[in-house]
Amino acid sequence: MATVTALGKATVFTVGGVDLADQLQSITMTKTVEALDSTSLVDTARKNVAGLENSETTFTVLGTFATGEAIQTIFGDVGIESTIVFEPLASAPGSSSPRYTHSNAFLAAAPIVVEVGSLLSVTATYSGGAIVQALS
Repeated sequence: MATVTALGKATVFTVGGVDLADQLQSITMTKTVEALDSTSLVDTARKNVAGLENSETTFTVLGTFATGEAIQTIFGDVGIESTIVFEPLASAPGSSSPRYTHSNAFLAAAPIVVEVGSLLSVTATYSGGAIVQALS
């Protein structure tokens, strides 16, 4: 399991093609591939091969109710698949500035978190699909 965690502002952060980079508080992208047993009768230990990918992206964005902003975008994604793109640095994708794309990500719920004395925020977890890292 590989996990990419970044805190703070991203240069590129889109959800379903909507730019939410200015509202991003935190993001965690976890690429997960199921382990399938491939042990045979002659093996002396268990062996595994890669199964289906079942990745996950969780992010928190500052909330605003304006058209085309975080809350409307995320609530519109509940129950459907979407694509999330994250790039932490301003330069073109490369070995020191990778771009991560989570495609076919499904959003099951979108809770709004309101705390006294804090800004409104939304934390969303998209699951399923595949995360691809672009280095060029």
